[in-house]
Amino acid sequence: MSAVFDERNAYLSSPYFKKHEYGDFTPFYIAVTICTVIGISIFLLNIVLGCCSRYSGYWNDRHTGNRWIVSLWTATPHQQPALDYTELQDIYIPPQQQVEYHHPPTPPPPIQFQELKKKESDI
Repeated sequence: MSAVFDERNAYLSSPYFKKHEYGDFTPFYIAVTICTVIGISIFLLNIVLGCCSRYSGYWNDRHTGNRWIVSLWTATPHQQPALDYTELQDIYIPPQQQVEYHHPPTPPPPIQFQELKKKESDI
């Protein structure tokens, strides 16, 4: 066996050992609790709006909401109504002027750094 398992309390006689240091995970548990409460409240709000609201037809319809970014594994295109393109037909974007950005000139490095770079390249 190794020396670590031979004498389990040898660290107590070390001159660097003063006392046991325990970790404080209170902020972590507080953050987990807050996220859990927020998640459960969103989950319960979804259930309430889906079942007990007078707008439950809207909340339960899979074709409401933003169908432009709905992913294929969430709602496949099978038996979906066609997307409404009427809102895109009347859009006019006026031409913009081309703007060019120029970076300000950088000052040369100090002479000390140039000397160090020369010495470094000589090596």
